[in-house]
Amino acid sequence: MPALPFTMSTSSSASATALVKHRIASLQHLDLRRYSIDELVARVRELLEGQSLRCLTLATGRLLYRGILGEALPERLADVSYPPAAAVRHDQRANRAGEPMFYCSATWHPPFFEARVQPGDGIVISRWQTRQPLRILSFGYADTCADDPHSDREKALRQALAQLPAETRDLATFLTSTFTKTVADDNRHHYRLSIAVAEACQLGQSFDGLLYPSAAMASPAHNLALHPNCLDAGKLTLDYVEHLRVHQVSPDTDVLDVRSLDIAHCAGPDGYLHWQGRPGNWVLREGSTAADCWLQNGVWRCAHRPGAGSEAAAG
Repeated sequence: MPALPFTMSTSSSASATALVKHRIASLQHLDLRRYSIDELVARVRELLEGQSLRCLTLATGRLLYRGILGEALPERLADVSYPPAAAVRHDQRANRAGEPMFYCSATWHPPFFEARVQPGDGIVISRWQTRQPLRILSFGYADTCADDPHSDREKALRQALAQLPAETRDLATFLTSTFTKTVADDNRHHYRLSIAVAEACQLGQSFDGLLYPSAAMASPAHNLALHPNCLDAGKLTLDYVEHLRVHQVSPDTDVLDVRSLDIAHCAGPDGYLHWQGRPGNWVLREGSTAADCWLQNGVWRCAHRPGAGSEAAAG
């Protein structure tokens, strides 16, 4: 009976898909005020058991960006890294109160919109570089969207979702929507479910972090929640810190007009940042090496400058 194995496989697959849909519906209808994070973690683990997600490997040398709204210059490296436990007074998207997480983005522009900057605001943007590969868990389709400020976020996400196998779309949609839900002071209980998802994913143990699309931008953008172990182990180190002033912002088109005020390239052994007292000077170095060149007797001569970078950098 050659058709029998196929019939059984199809039936089993349909049954498993129906079970996932049922568990998703059950989670969606919960009054999160009535459930603890621990209770929700158990339910999310049950949902994820046996399901296929995506594990991305961020290679060494990848650049990540973090933003902190404020006028004061941070004094220490610790001020731009993940916050101390005592400073985490409320539940956040991927962590409970008292348990810090390092939130960052894969490109420069999302931290401005995540901080909801307005004209006149000051913001500190820090750039970090991976020194070791990072294991990043993705919910299945956000990572297939180009991080492009000129594209339409919802359209790009729909197209990426359509490329997934039909049996994984419901789960991918649920996990992504859970992590991108808009949460305000009066509905902070919604963070309990996204925290439960993060804890079920065992950040800091099985994975270094999670990738999810920014909900604050009109275009697709990649946000990451990284476990502090990444920084403690030296997998991620500071590249520079820049203090900027926002002059104009267009949320509908993700266009920014900002001015650099000051820049620090490093911290000393004591952990204090070395602010230079001058604006950052942006130099395009993508895909290239830098050299000093001069005109001598009508001929241009070039000499490679040691230490030149291979990415866009602030100088």
